[in-house]
Amino acid sequence: MSSSIHLMNLRREFDQELRRLAAAWFPRSVDRQHGGFLCDFDHRWKPRGSNDKMLEYQARQTIAAARAAAHSPELAFLRETAAHGFAYLRERMWDRSLGGWFHLLTRSGDPLEGATKHGHGTAYAISACVACYDITSDPACLELAKLAFAWMDEHAHDDEHGGYFVFYTREGAPILAADQGHWPAGEYRDSIGMPIGCKDANTNSDLLKAFADLYRIWPDPLVRQRLEEVLGIVRDRLVVAPGLMHMFANPDWTPLPDVVRYGQILRSAIILLAASEALFGTLDATTGSTAKSMVDTMLRIAWDRDQGGFHLAGSSLGPVRLEETVVFVRDKVWWAQADGLRALLAMAGLHPDDRIDYASHFERLWQYAKGYLIDAKRGGWLSAGLDTNPEARKRPKASAWKDASHEVEALLDCLRMLTSPQR
Repeated sequence: MSSSIHLMNLRREFDQELRRLAAAWFPRSVDRQHGGFLCDFDHRWKPRGSNDKMLEYQARQTIAAARAAAHSPELAFLRETAAHGFAYLRERMWDRSLGGWFHLLTRSGDPLEGATKHGHGTAYAISACVACYDITSDPACLELAKLAFAWMDEHAHDDEHGGYFVFYTREGAPILAADQGHWPAGEYRDSIGMPIGCKDANTNSDLLKAFADLYRIWPDPLVRQRLEEVLGIVRDRLVVAPGLMHMFANPDWTPLPDVVRYGQILRSAIILLAASEALFGTLDATTGSTAKSMVDTMLRIAWDRDQGGFHLAGSSLGPVRLEETVVFVRDKVWWAQADGLRALLAMAGLHPDDRIDYASHFERLWQYAKGYLIDAKRGGWLSAGLDTNPEARKRPKASAWKDASHEVEALLDCLRMLTSPQR
């Protein structure tokens, strides 16, 4: 990517797609009646469903609006949208009696799921507060992020083994057994599908990102201590050679065998880079080597050499045959491709002369996204690539788990990297 004309064309394409995404999602998803954001739209962007308010969705829509608003004056109108999202996080999803954020509310604001709380959504909500602070300097944004960090550290931090428990009662007690608290007896997975009583890579990686975001604007000693702690856990306990990642662990961080989620590995590689930068002001050698090994391994076992794009999940060795069944999830979900763009371009900048040629893989993934993921007619990204999931064309454009943040953040981060001095 040495040609200035080629770089200019890439930046133009990314910038145009960012604006198309903003136009597709906003103000369409803004809930003017009950606050927050609407999450149920069919493949034609027609409203549907109950629009229950899940913390991840509300926080991630807020992040997308805030970060896009900071990108250029043409998107400054999204500042109001981000403020709208922050107000909902503070006034409706935050538990004013006991602290912490509810994980799920009805559209009108009543707690669901037994009023339980979860570290996964909390991580995104902290990052949303930071993103809003970045564009407003409003002390209320920073104050809410501080309160959330303090609540998590008091209730969810594991003082014995380090890291964080992930699922809690309304009062803040970690739920470590299926019959504990208000959670239905006999249910062995929590409100986001994680095994109850386990720690997981998804939540702790996202908490690592949230702490890195918070430390950047509030360099508190305890935040730094937790940032270093969780960085060590994710990098040194969950990631193993040659660049794979345990998805679940017991409370003492001994790993549990499970299917490898390739998209999670790509995302965690990006988060490790950001955490190192937040802590040290530069990328430390150990973290850089670990992140590179993760991306390299995903290119080896998850990358589609024929069409491009990353498959979703499988074994540590890629496709494995068990008797007459091949165990491999071929789906190329949208968020894994978005995070793949970020990871590949980051590696291209860090290792421009590597034999793997990350830049070529990045450009091929972008071509894949344009050909199989981006809805050129109606706007937005499909939930999965049409080459592996042709029915994705008729799937919902938005749902509780499909918001705008992955693709918006990918475009923004790629635009930043494409204009950096390295290039």
